[in-house]
Amino acid sequence: MNLRPKRRPVPTIPIVSLIDIMVILLIFFVATTTFEKDKTQMKITLPESKTLGGAATTPEVRVAITIDEEQHVFLDGKPVELEQLAAAITSMKETTPELKLELKADTTAALGNLVKVWDALREAGYSINDVPARIQRAGK
Repeated sequence: MNLRPKRRPVPTIPIVSLIDIMVILLIFFVATTTFEKDKTQMKITLPESKTLGGAATTPEVRVAITIDEEQHVFLDGKPVELEQLAAAITSMKETTPELKLELKADTTAALGNLVKVWDALREAGYSINDVPARIQRAGK
């Protein structure tokens, strides 16, 4: 009686034929790849402008409405009460019609104060979408 199990032969993978297939695929891809060249149909001279694209525009200056970590509101660095913010923005807008604003708030600023600032902006005639908000931790 033979109790030893028969050993299976280990299957072999013919790598030589796989290498042949890889070489054929490589030759095929190299032969069929087209490299783009500059196709010039005719030479043209583009017009030049003295004013367009020459000088960089001056960066726009925005007046900041700031809410600090103690919930104090500042307009252009000067303290303002929330109730008088709309009037202060309106008076600034009358003196400088092209006035642009931005909102800077501390991460600990109360949501209620942010909503009051947005209401004051609407009362002064500004859209909330026109006033970018930058919310960051104080000192950063």
